[in-house]
Amino acid sequence: MKLIDILLAYPKPTQDSPTKYLPLSILFPGAMFEKQGLRVEYFDERFDSDEMLMDLIKRSKEIGVSAFTGYQTGRAARILKLAKKIKPGITAGLGGHHARILPEQVLAEPFVDKIWTERVYGEDLFPYNEHTKIHFQRTDMQYFTSRGCPFGCSFCTLSSPWEPKDINDVDRELKIIHKDIGFKEMSFSDPNIACGVYRVGGKMVAIDRVERINQIGEIMRDIKVKWDGNIRANYITPEMVEALAKSNCYSLEIGCESGNDFFLRNIIRKGEGVATIKNAAKLFRGSGISVMYSFMAHMPRETKAQLNDTLDMIDWLIENDPNARVSIFNYAPYPGTPMYQDAVNGVDGYPKFVPPTTMEGWGNLKLMISPLYWITGLCFRQDNSRKNFPGEDWQLIEPYIMLAQKKWRERDIDDFPSEEVEKLIVKQLEKNKNNN
Repeated sequence: MKLIDILLAYPKPTQDSPTKYLPLSILFPGAMFEKQGLRVEYFDERFDSDEMLMDLIKRSKEIGVSAFTGYQTGRAARILKLAKKIKPGITAGLGGHHARILPEQVLAEPFVDKIWTERVYGEDLFPYNEHTKIHFQRTDMQYFTSRGCPFGCSFCTLSSPWEPKDINDVDRELKIIHKDIGFKEMSFSDPNIACGVYRVGGKMVAIDRVERINQIGEIMRDIKVKWDGNIRANYITPEMVEALAKSNCYSLEIGCESGNDFFLRNIIRKGEGVATIKNAAKLFRGSGISVMYSFMAHMPRETKAQLNDTLDMIDWLIENDPNARVSIFNYAPYPGTPMYQDAVNGVDGYPKFVPPTTMEGWGNLKLMISPLYWITGLCFRQDNSRKNFPGEDWQLIEPYIMLAQKKWRERDIDDFPSEEVEKLIVKQLEKNKNNN
């Protein structure tokens, strides 16, 4: 029985999403450790059993778990506690977003020995090989053509310099994976796929955004794969839409955040306004690209009138393009941001946010979830509902969709049987998993 130098674990990130992205947050560090000559094993809680986890723990010198703040943090705590219970002498560590923003709090946990606080571990490496192939085979294909987003939105802790991946490496790596696995769709998970400005040495260099998409598109056409990704509204021009459509892009997400111009520019500090979002929506109409417009609600300093502007903006988007998709996430207070301090201080009557002091506490929070989240999602994200409730199972979710549509029309957004819907979806996901 071979000993394992480090076991890397990926906890369930959500309860209700039908999307199963590649666990790159453990595959990249794994590639780094493998390059160092260490024996690495991987565990993905979405697919692998607890029995497998316990066996791997018994054979491991060290375990590293990756977690984003929220539900996944609680699942990470479960794995680390289990590791310490089974093998008290194992070195247990946490990496990922949560360890980076709350290092002292995480280290205070009795089941955590170390943390990884850097943003990048092995992301310059190619994590695909015979050892990791299974993770590519059983998940939705995901890839980064660039890293970072240099914008300083007041709610976001992920701001970092933009770095594009060499297009020749993108071409080589995607074709290697595609030759083996033959995926038909993929997600480019770049926070900012077409930023276009980055630092080389001490100088800032600009590349043509449209040409960058054209280069990516040439690769996508070669392997006959369609893709989705994220893009900023202010990058959208007629030339960009044409390049995206030609590149086999079928779906995009635009972070809109608010439908109120003052709030967007002065509180969120988005760097663009409502007119820019509306212009992008007009240009996308009829392009063949389905756009998901993502908003937030119930933020510190946001007035009822400003939130109503967001709801009206969504109605305008759907009227402009019936194929548009929309989400409204409840504002989630993440430490290290200006808006977080407003939440903790309870500015302008905002209910004071009391930060949890443990990983399990963060995991128990209903971050980003509210009645409005479910109302909007059921009204305007039926792509997810169709995935979760195929065929005759649609009748299980349909009454809730009809209720959500009624509440949206009446602007009755403060009450919804959210827990019923959550339980129904979790049950359905388990059924779908067993059927597959």
